[in-house]
Amino acid sequence: MQQKKKRFKYQVGQSVQFNYFDGTSYKGIIVKRGYRNEDVSYLPTEYNQPNYTMHCVDRSGNYSRGYMSYPSIPSSFIKSVLPYTINIMPLKDYPTSTTVRQPMNVIMANSPTISIPASEPTLDQAIDKQREFLKR
Repeated sequence: MQQKKKRFKYQVGQSVQFNYFDGTSYKGIIVKRGYRNEDVSYLPTEYNQPNYTMHCVDRSGNYSRGYMSYPSIPSSFIKSVLPYTINIMPLKDYPTSTTVRQPMNVIMANSPTISIPASEPTLDQAIDKQREFLKR
């Protein structure tokens, strides 16, 4: 007896955030939909368990294709649909930067400012200052 096919919640091409089986969170794009065990002949297809295949950007240099594939992701592992599109391209097409980026200092509005003295005291100066304090 064939089970009734459960509907897919997500469409091919949607950008989503999902958790993998080890708990790691990824952002990727859905490239394929299917049901559990539909690609093997020795197990019955479970039409009540829709699965997705995801591709996530991978710039590690291990794969020239520029993405990592995550198959058999159940819909319960998908946390949210992203409001933007993830573009996946071959690794050689990603922009590279030869300049070293410095961390940017962010100052939020209404945040307290901390003044740092221009010159830090040396160890001997700090010890002398403590001795003066203790002589009071």
